[in-house]
Order: sequence, then structure tokens, then C-alpha cells
Amino acid sequence: MTAYTKSSIPLIMMGIYILIVVFLSYKASFTKKIREKRKKETFEEYYTGGKSMSGVVVALITIVTFYSGTTFTGRVGFFYNYGVVSLTSILACSMVGVIMFFLSEKIWPISKKYRLSTLSDMLELRYQTKWIKLLVAVTIICFNMIWLVTEIRTLGLATNIASGGNIPIKVGSVIAFTIIILYVMTGGVRSVAAVDSFSAVVMLVGSVITFGYIIAYFYDGSVAGMFAAAVSAKPEIMTINSGVKFNMPYWISNLFLGTAVMLVYPSNYMSICLANSTRAVKKASIATSVSGLWLSIYGLFGMAALGVASKGFKIADPQSSLLEMLSFSGSAVLLGLVATFILAASLGTLDSTLISLSGLLSNDVITNAQRIKDNEPCIGENGDEASVISSRVTKNAKQEIFRTRVIVVILGIIAMCFSMTDLPLLVIMVNHATNGLCQIIPAVVGGLYWKKSTPQAAISSLVGGVISYLLINSFAAKMGLTFGGLMLGIPALVISITIFVVVSLCTYKKYYAEHTQCQGIYDDFFVKKRVEQYIKENFSVQGK
Repeated sequence: MTAYTKSSIPLIMMGIYILIVVFLSYKASFTKKIREKRKKETFEEYYTGGKSMSGVVVALITIVTFYSGTTFTGRVGFFYNYGVVSLTSILACSMVGVIMFFLSEKIWPISKKYRLSTLSDMLELRYQTKWIKLLVAVTIICFNMIWLVTEIRTLGLATNIASGGNIPIKVGSVIAFTIIILYVMTGGVRSVAAVDSFSAVVMLVGSVITFGYIIAYFYDGSVAGMFAAAVSAKPEIMTINSGVKFNMPYWISNLFLGTAVMLVYPSNYMSICLANSTRAVKKASIATSVSGLWLSIYGLFGMAALGVASKGFKIADPQSSLLEMLSFSGSAVLLGLVATFILAASLGTLDSTLISLSGLLSNDVITNAQRIKDNEPCIGENGDEASVISSRVTKNAKQEIFRTRVIVVILGIIAMCFSMTDLPLLVIMVNHATNGLCQIIPAVVGGLYWKKSTPQAAISSLVGGVISYLLINSFAAKMGLTFGGLMLGIPALVISITIFVVVSLCTYKKYYAEHTQCQGIYDDFFVKKRVEQYIKENFSVQGK
């Protein structure tokens, strides 16, 4: 590392960003108006902001949640090693918005009417069983913890290089993530929304400025020159080579699962529930899809790094190649900018994931387990009258919010402890989350769009799918099973779907004959415009 990396400018820039984050969090949490609201705060208010956020805010939150710090570390490293095939993730990320767009017409009105906060809430309402809520929540928490671990490492990497190696990765990770824990714990989703909106702008603008600088400094302003240098250094980056470790079947299945998982990703549902209307969700969805084109920037950074390496600059680690390029340029300001927008991207993913998982553990696991023990009715079971719904939401609200804040700290500490171990390439870790979460798809999609879906099918398919994936992941290689190079979540998902369809067809007649009192709930899911009309008649906010 050269002498100029010892400049204090990068750390000062990161410090300024953190100070702004602290200010925004304070403003969102402790102003007089907010303090008055918090006197009557419910879990719904803490977790979804009372479903009051505009389309612009929802869009920024969604973008910075999915385009994480690993975009500029692990994904750049993936392109550096494997080339254009790694760009399949661009389409998958663009599909976030498309899926949100179509889910919004069903999800937002129902969440508004029944005051739902999580995907698991939605499934409890649809299937009229608290057990599916518990199982889905546990599955999401287990597999999504990987996101926390990988992004914490990214925080430390950015801090380490920005400090010229003076701040160890582990120390930088702990300091930055502790700040996240504090503002998520105190302010809930309103703090997250304020921080993420600012962080999204920093990430988007900062990355574009950085790319322009790299082209100007290393390639005399010629994008064509960058392409030529990269291809000359590594011609195979522009081809899809079935002989590499991650071959064509792998990338096709990666694209499929990466897209499919957006149907069940918890942050999607949290984003939908944050919005003040269906229209706001749709606006955010369109913006998110368009922003997927911007994601190609990690491929451009990877290509630039290959070209720079061919010019005699030694890239020590492909995952840190973006930061290393700026170190080579001698610009402490640009190095600081890169470190700052990587920090911003990581914060955006970490805080959304942390509050999402904490809410799931508090509301959908602990509170739900107590409801199972006390044999309390399911959401919607006693009718949908406003008084019934209000009572459910406000019951033990302060206790649940306090517990959620405690869980934020506990989950944060656990994630930090796991992040202290040496990890393989970050993106590979994320694949495990994708493979596991996809096993929820039959229960979710079937429940939302197939009238014959039953709780028995939802539970059995989820359990069967997760167990299948764990077994296949553990023993496939030992048994010589390659599944044609497909990601291992694919055969598990096939098993899960098969179980869901078969069990539903075997149980739906008896189930629906015995649950005629819930016909109103099923009509809300399957009778078009029914819930929108209810909202127009009972709320000042329009559902369209």
C-alpha cells in the first residue's frame, strides 16, 4: 500500500457521512412530533411507520437494501474471476420491482385492512394457522442471517482500506455495525427510512462519479480503451465457458432462483407495507426496476480492474479491487468517496435486514409462540371489525416494541460474532440464503394465487423443501450427484412444489368445508377490488 493511503481524508469523509447518519436518525426518532407519536406507538408503527411513506422513500429504501456493499466487493470480484456470466444478477435484481408491482395490488390493501406488518402475518391470515407463521419466520431468520454476516465484513473491508490498513477489518466492522444497531434500536423503521434514503443517493451518485474518474485517470477517458485492455488481459471474461466452476446450468439456475426468491424476500413485503398506498408501491417498483440497469456498474468496475492489473498494478484481492484502484490513482478524496458509498450501501442493507429479522423474531416467533400456547384466535378469525383489529395490534404493544429493541441488539451481536470468522467469497455465502429462502415459494405463491391451497400443504411443503435442500447440500457431492450443474436449491424446490400441489389436492375439499366462517378472508384474497373498496370506505388513504 502506498504512502498516500495514509491520508486522513478517506476516514474524515466516512466520519462526516456517519455524523449525517446520526443526525438523520435523531431527527427521525426524537423530534417533538415523533416523541408524541411514540407515546402511543404500536409494533406496526415501529416496524412499518404506520404505512405512511411515499413512493420515493420506498423506492430509495428498496434500492439500497438490495444493492448492498457486496455489489462493490463480492460482485466486482465475481466479475473479475468469471466475467460476463456473473451479470445474470442484474436481471434478477431488476425483477425486484416487477414482482413488487404485481404483489402490491394484493398485498398492500390486505395489510392495510388487517394491519399486517410481515409476510408471516399475511400467511397466518390466509391459512388460518399460526404454525405456518412460526415456520416461515424461523426459516427466513436462519437463512437471512447470512446477509448480516457478509455485509458486516464489507463494512470492515471499506474501513480498513480507507484507513491505509491502520484500522483492522474486525475493528472497523464492530464500530460501524454498532452505530447501525443503535439507530435501528432507538428509531425503528423511521430511522431506517431516513438513513436509507440518504444512503441510496450517496451510493448511486458516488458510484457514477467514481466510474467516470477511473475511466479518465486510467484510460484517458476512453470506455472503449477499458474494454480493450480488459479483454486483452483476460479474453474469456466475454464468453460463457461451461468448463469453469460456475457453468451455464449454474448461472441459469442462479438467475431463476435469484428472481424467484424476490417473491418471498421479507424486505419486499416490508417495503410494500411501508407505503401509504398501492400507487406509491407501484411508483417505487418502477423506479427499482429501472435502477437494475445501474447495477451493471459492478461489471464495469470489474472490467476496469482487469485492465488496470494488465497495466502493471497488482490487484491483491479481486473483492477489494475497486478500493485498490483508487489507492493506485493517488486520490485520497476519491478513495474516501468509494469507501463512503460502500459504507452507505452496506448500511442500507444491514439496517433493513436487521429490523426485518428482529421484527420477525419478536412478532412472528416469540409473540406468536405465546399466542399458540394461549390458544388465541388467528388474524381475521373473529371477523375484521375495526375494534377487533385495533385490539390485536395494541395489545401488549409497549412490551413487544421493547422486546424487539432488545432483539435488535442480540441479533446484531450474534451476527458480529459470526463475522469475525474467515469467510469464503461473499457472494457464494449469499447463494445459501437464496437456496433456502426459495423453499417458502410454494406456500406464498400458492396462498396468494391458488384457491385450493391449504395450510397442511403449506406446512408440509416448507418443511419438506428445507430438509431436502439441507440433505442435498450435505450429501450430493459425496454421492456423486451434480444435478446437471444446477444450484442445489432447484431440486429441493421441485420437491417442495410437488408436496404442495399433492397435499393441497388431497385436503382442500375437507379443509374449506370445515372453515366456512373464514369465507370473508378468502374473498379478500381472491375477489378483485373487494379490499380496495373497503379501504376507500373506511380509511382516508386511498388504496389505488
